[in-house]
Parts: sequence; C-alpha cells; structure tokens
Amino acid sequence: MRRFLLVFAGLAACTAPSHIPNPILLPGAAISTAVENSAYNARRSKVKTFVTQQQPGIEAEIKTGAGPLLAQAMDLARVPPHEQPTLAKLLQADQHIYLGNPEALTVALMVHGP
Repeated sequence: MRRFLLVFAGLAACTAPSHIPNPILLPGAAISTAVENSAYNARRSKVKTFVTQQQPGIEAEIKTGAGPLLAQAMDLARVPPHEQPTLAKLLQADQHIYLGNPEALTVALMVHGP
C-alpha cells in the first residue's frame, strides 16, 4: 500500500507545468505525434511533387504575382485563402530565393499552411 501511495504521489507531481510529460500520457502522445507527422509528410510530398512538375509555370506566376498554378500550390499546402495574396507578394518580392529552387518554394508554402 505504501508503494502505491508513493507511485501515485509521484505521478500526481507530473500535473504541474513542466517540460517532462506525464508518463501515463506518453503512449497516446507518441501515437498522435506519429499520425500528425505522417499527415504532414504526405501533404508536403504532394506540394513538392506539384511544385517540381509545374515549376516553369509557377515561376512565371511568381513573377507576375498571381495565377492558377500558384493558387493550386497554395491550396495543396493549405495556405488560408485570406493569406494567399500576401504570400504571393512575399514570393514575388523574394523571387531570387525561389526561382530555380523547388525545395525553398515548398518550404515557403508549407510554412504558411497549418
């Protein structure tokens, strides 16, 4: 009984704000993190494939500031519609970074998504 109380007291101490998570919740946290990571990686892969396949058209649209391919890339990355015009302007302003570099463009799109 005494051991039980010591273990219970030790676990109860894990409820305060801390960088060490409650050990009871670790399996659930590991599973949810794995699911979230796999969903993110799948979405990122779709965005990168699209950007790579449509690179010349997307680059032309970055230069002009808008276009259907750029909008589709933003939609794939789940950039909120109200943020898309701002992102298009940022891409246009920093086009020297993104033109010819599909990895950098993919990162920029994914950063602005959820």
